[in-house]
Amino acid sequence: MNLRLWSIDKKTSTLKINLGYSKRFFLIGILLLLYAFIIWLQAWRTLVVHGDAYRSKVEEMHNTTRVLQPIRGFIFAEGGELLAGSLPEYDVFLEFRSTTKPDYRGRINIPPDTIAAYFGPNGAGSRALANAFSNPSRNVKSASRFGEEVRAAYKHRAANLLVLRALPYLDYKHLRQQPYFNKSTNRNGLVIEERAHRYLPYGENRMASATIGTVYTKSGLDSTQQAGHGLRGIEKGFDKYLAGKPGLGIRRLVRKRSTDVTIEAPIDGANVHTTLDIEMQEILDYELNKRIVELHAAEGWAAFMEVKTGKIRAISNLCRVGDHCIEDRNHLFEDLTDPGSTFKTVSYMVMLDDGKITPDTVINTGNFPNDQHEWNYHGKAIRDDHPVGKATMDELIVQSSNIGVAKAVTRAYADNPQRYLDAVERIGFLNDRALNDSDRAEIKHLGYLRNIDFRKEFPGARAARHRQTTGKTWSKVSLAQISYGYETQIPGIYMLQFYNAIANDGKLIRPYIVDHVEKDGKTLYRQKTTVINKKICSRETLKAVRHALEGVVEHGTASGRPASDPKGPLPGVKTDKVKIAGKTGTAQRLNTATGRYSGAGHNVSFVGYFPADEPEYCGIVVINSQGSGIANAGGGFMAGPVFRHFAERVFALHCHRTMKDIAADSTDMEPHVKREADLAEVVPGVVPNVKGMGARDALLMLESAGFHSVNIHGTGTVVAQTQSAGTVTITLK
Repeated sequence: MNLRLWSIDKKTSTLKINLGYSKRFFLIGILLLLYAFIIWLQAWRTLVVHGDAYRSKVEEMHNTTRVLQPIRGFIFAEGGELLAGSLPEYDVFLEFRSTTKPDYRGRINIPPDTIAAYFGPNGAGSRALANAFSNPSRNVKSASRFGEEVRAAYKHRAANLLVLRALPYLDYKHLRQQPYFNKSTNRNGLVIEERAHRYLPYGENRMASATIGTVYTKSGLDSTQQAGHGLRGIEKGFDKYLAGKPGLGIRRLVRKRSTDVTIEAPIDGANVHTTLDIEMQEILDYELNKRIVELHAAEGWAAFMEVKTGKIRAISNLCRVGDHCIEDRNHLFEDLTDPGSTFKTVSYMVMLDDGKITPDTVINTGNFPNDQHEWNYHGKAIRDDHPVGKATMDELIVQSSNIGVAKAVTRAYADNPQRYLDAVERIGFLNDRALNDSDRAEIKHLGYLRNIDFRKEFPGARAARHRQTTGKTWSKVSLAQISYGYETQIPGIYMLQFYNAIANDGKLIRPYIVDHVEKDGKTLYRQKTTVINKKICSRETLKAVRHALEGVVEHGTASGRPASDPKGPLPGVKTDKVKIAGKTGTAQRLNTATGRYSGAGHNVSFVGYFPADEPEYCGIVVINSQGSGIANAGGGFMAGPVFRHFAERVFALHCHRTMKDIAADSTDMEPHVKREADLAEVVPGVVPNVKGMGARDALLMLESAGFHSVNIHGTGTVVAQTQSAGTVTITLK
């Protein structure tokens, strides 16, 4: 078969064309042209018709979607002081590995002599790292140590050597001004990671930090556990306001340069304004810390609220660590403990209002100075820590007699203990709802009393409870035990709420700490005074209860003993600076390991209000005496001094101040300048001249001179001062 396209005729010596092949090549050529046209057409369709769509897809391949985090809202004290805010902090890395990569060659070019010069044992770079933190306690490495680590990392071309963690913004700015670090990150190998840090200006572990709360630093498996969102305290309870709303952005890579583009802007969080008073908070924090350390106690918690409004002005929850204390959690709302003798006031009120006793009803405790006895009730030995003998009910409260109160309650309610429990419920300090049939059925089923819900403002708040007659744990001695504060589990906030009602003419209101939430001038949330019970008891009962509480401080378990007492001095609550009323409490702590009331110390407490005649503030102080080594623990001398010192200082600063006082020391700048000059002239041990000053300035100057015992009479400005036996008396008018 001849497959050639042409051939030569040997006879004629002429060229012959194979027409069959010619047609085939022609056909192939046409097909090739058609195929080329189709390719061109498809290219045209790609570039022109669908060009925008494909170009968009290409851009997407070079874009990175980013979540734009909002700025978390701030938390403020009532006076506008910042309690919690968000500030940037930085992790500083040094990246040396990229110097060996061809695609990065020239971007980061660090010669060995540069590293040797700046990161020698005392090089500028080493010193800059060692002194990066303005807080000296954060600088844990020496300059030579930093230098060694950097040189070793450079030698091995290490990736991302972490040299500084959580560097504050101002320290970071200072670092970037130092030699070597002031160059472009493309030239010195710096890698900076920025993140928001929740900052508490008054301290991470003090000044109500447990109540303010914390945020998650890392995201967890749970969708609610997101970095930057509330973990505890107000941060958690009001997270939906504080968190804001994230935005959306993309990072485009154009000609090897990245550009950030915002698709949806983030919405910053709202600001939360609390009821805390910074001056009161500082006083309470100082006094509680001081007393816990003095006693070598394990922990303590305290709070003070405004009687008429329910605003919590100061709150502190401290745990001792060596010779100082830190805030660990909100004990005041979370700890379920037996209140002890502070619950006797509840029993006293119930019996008075139910007509079972009068203040003059006499009870024989059987416990006399020369013939001391305990009272055996159904096999339970009930004791008093000191003999009371035969006394009226008023005096039994003043002397805090377990036997006296238990005898009175069991005589009145032994045949119908539910009547006693119902009366406690009607007061309302453990339950903020009217009890309907459904509620009562639930209570009987659980065997415990329902609680007021504090969980919005105080996440983790526990429910107050005590045994019910229908519960499995009810026994023959339960009524007697409950009457003086055992077989109950009541967080301190509930007892504070009850005593505040006594101070507030019988009106029970709910304590609160968040006043309002605002964003861009708009109020998103506002808490008003919530009345739970307009009248917890009759006027006659209230008068009798208040009389007894004043007696507790004047000559009862909270009065203390003067230095002249044969038994020796004993601190208490009584003071001649401000009249205080309240009740002491001492309760054995339950040993959770053994289930018995032994070996776990005591909770000692004082709860009351001041000034007693016209109450403005009500407070509670509780101290866990474990570790103190004090066998005969008592709320009057252990917790009482914290209350007394707080009341004295707050009364001098806040109570009964006239408009003249306020105008004199809060608006004009010249008096402040004069005060600083006066303080500079104070000589320790020499009584300064405080005439013409307000109470606050006078106290400040006298304390600066070393005079800590000052009596104040009247209101206004100082018109006279005297000195006797180391005590300064100033008269205001």
